[in-house]
Amino acid sequence: MKNQFLIELGKNSLAFLAGVFLTLACAPFYIFPLALVSAAFLLVLWLDVSPKIAFWRGFFYGLGLFGSGVYWVYISMHTYAELPAIIAGFLTLLFIAFLALFPAYQGYLLNRYFPKTNSAKILCAFPALWVFFEWVRSWIFTGFPWLFIGYSQTHSALNGYAPIFSVFGVSLATVFSAALLVNATLYLKDKRRLAAYLNALALILIWVAGALLNLASWTQPAGKPFQVSLVQANIPQQLKWLPEQVLPTLLQYKNLSQDHWDSQVVIWPEAAIPAPLDEVAGFVDEMSVTAKQHHAQLITGIPVKNNENNRYFNAVISVGDQGVGYYLKHRLVPFGEFIPFEKWLGRIFDFLRIPMSDFTPAYGPSEPLILHDNIKMLAFICYEIAFPEQVLHTLNDVNILLTVTNDAWFGHSIAQAQHLQMAQMRAIENGRPILFASNNGITAIISPQGHLLYAAPPFETAVLTGSIQAYTGKTPWQRHAMDPLLLILLSLVIVAVKYRRV
Repeated sequence: MKNQFLIELGKNSLAFLAGVFLTLACAPFYIFPLALVSAAFLLVLWLDVSPKIAFWRGFFYGLGLFGSGVYWVYISMHTYAELPAIIAGFLTLLFIAFLALFPAYQGYLLNRYFPKTNSAKILCAFPALWVFFEWVRSWIFTGFPWLFIGYSQTHSALNGYAPIFSVFGVSLATVFSAALLVNATLYLKDKRRLAAYLNALALILIWVAGALLNLASWTQPAGKPFQVSLVQANIPQQLKWLPEQVLPTLLQYKNLSQDHWDSQVVIWPEAAIPAPLDEVAGFVDEMSVTAKQHHAQLITGIPVKNNENNRYFNAVISVGDQGVGYYLKHRLVPFGEFIPFEKWLGRIFDFLRIPMSDFTPAYGPSEPLILHDNIKMLAFICYEIAFPEQVLHTLNDVNILLTVTNDAWFGHSIAQAQHLQMAQMRAIENGRPILFASNNGITAIISPQGHLLYAAPPFETAVLTGSIQAYTGKTPWQRHAMDPLLLILLSLVIVAVKYRRV
């Protein structure tokens, strides 16, 4: 009994390590082959075990993945929300444990309904359930789409599938590749060499097809390139929302921008102006006049009052040569920008005292910001860019995507690089360049192929100036959304069910 416990503990530890491997496959480490190792390890650990054991191995995998990958929520709660370390640590562990339930139930369902180890389970049920659980995690309880396995392949040949099936399709290709490796190994173990070679050939074809898809041009340039400047003021989070810091902050952004009005667009990040629009209208008018004088447009994050309930929208405004435009944030961060079930959790609201935790979400369609020559730019605030379907469903004849963010909430952690990597995947999916403006980094200009054209060093005061090209046209992902991929997942499940006892 003791030996069995130790064996199971050892295998749970291996599952934990496999989860850490996936974090290392993603930004800022970029060791993308580890994603295949991670998924293959977990699959092997799930073979020939009961659903209960598969649940716990999946849970430990999730602890490794999310414990190493999203530990930075502790920084925002303890360092900036000033929660006691023990409470912030408990809430962080609770959050990680909740996320770990996704791979746990994935393993349970795999072994509950596909107990026999065969090719149908390995090549069909396993990849289908993996991608399905990622998709569910992107929207359930407002969603947390971090650390999808597809993000690890942003710089590999498999990113060629992103314009067709989005990051979920890249996840499918990645997990299917891992499943082929495991299946080929099992065939070799049984001395079925031909079957093993066929699996290896299928693996090679998946990667070659991905590389060839990278050669396709789904969207086309529109108009001439133009110059933009993204201001990274590097305002310390401890100072950002202090009333006495508002004026110094405004002056810093103004001074940093004054030598860059030769750019057609100057961009300040999320809540760069840390005061409601109605309180700093004079300053905004002054900056609008300056932008008009230089035939430019200023775009900045700023709170805007919601007159219906006297709360505020987390907003982006555009002023200058092309008039005034607004974007109001739709998807807020739970406990960061609003308190869920505030009627029952009101005391938590008072206890957390997070400066941005009283925003209200916007509803209805998003209007693009209009730039010169009728170029349309669609804005997203903070982690909205992490949601593939939200970006997709608001993208109507838009030429450029913009993300303004303040990742200073997470200190010197890996969160900034992860956030940027997700933006790179949105660029690939939609065939659009992305301007990524951050308070303290990583500020960047991203090509439609997901490459960093220009980037400012993180945690430094800088102004990133570069050229950007607007694009038009639609990728297959924009035309068909999730429908083709969901059909593929359904087909895989049907095949797995049909042959689960063979």
